[in-house]
Amino acid sequence: MNELTENIKHICQNCGADLKGNYCDNCGQSGKAAFDKSVFTIIGHFFEELFTWDSRFFQSIKYLFLKPGYLTHEYVSGRHKKYVSPLKMFLFSSFILFFIMIKGDPDQYKSLVTEGGDDNFLKEFILEEENAGSKSHELYAEEFNNQFNDNITLYIFFIMLIFSFMLKIVYLPKKYFYSEHVVFTLHFFTFTLWCFLLGVICQGLGETFVFFWWYFVPGLYLFMAIRKVYHRTLWKAIIVSTFLTISYWILVTGWIFGTIFLSAIRAS
Repeated sequence: MNELTENIKHICQNCGADLKGNYCDNCGQSGKAAFDKSVFTIIGHFFEELFTWDSRFFQSIKYLFLKPGYLTHEYVSGRHKKYVSPLKMFLFSSFILFFIMIKGDPDQYKSLVTEGGDDNFLKEFILEEENAGSKSHELYAEEFNNQFNDNITLYIFFIMLIFSFMLKIVYLPKKYFYSEHVVFTLHFFTFTLWCFLLGVICQGLGETFVFFWWYFVPGLYLFMAIRKVYHRTLWKAIIVSTFLTISYWILVTGWIFGTIFLSAIRAS
């Protein structure tokens, strides 16, 4: 190990103070925080902070919105104590936002079937599954809503897993730790969830506003975050972010439609 690395190990990456033991005397962060890159470390930070609530959450949310990629850069650089862990931020945001969206419109069957247009292939698919089963209309609609509302939060983890693996593959030559891609994914999809809430709020204004919040804004955010965390040159950030943005669009569309299709099948 070279002399530079040895010197860094004796400096707290969170506050810059000299380390005299395993923990910083100034801020209390572990001296190994910047060098432990395992996924289990992220999970450990979540459980450490599970019952902690302080101003760090509001500071983290502020940077999440105003400085794309900044939180990820801070976290992978070893500065953990200043901010809420990525997993805790995502889980808290998903709980609050999905609670608001589901409580605001709990009857997805009514929205998709009863209020859906005549040329709605989703409506046709749901009705086909309903007619193929033996349940009454009321029981099927209730089961469809239960399946949709219970599982939409679960299915998003699947597309996040795919997205983080795509980051790993794209940056395989750079030899980043997979945990760093997980942190980036958690921060990006936390921001995306807030965009989804804004899209739901703007549904009454037309599909253009929904597309703006669900697809355009996350795509723009992704470009800025990619450049902050992974690239210094503009053209490389444009190429990679274009590919990942298209991938994100496909994954999110698959998440929405997949949740509807699986809910319809499981309800029958």
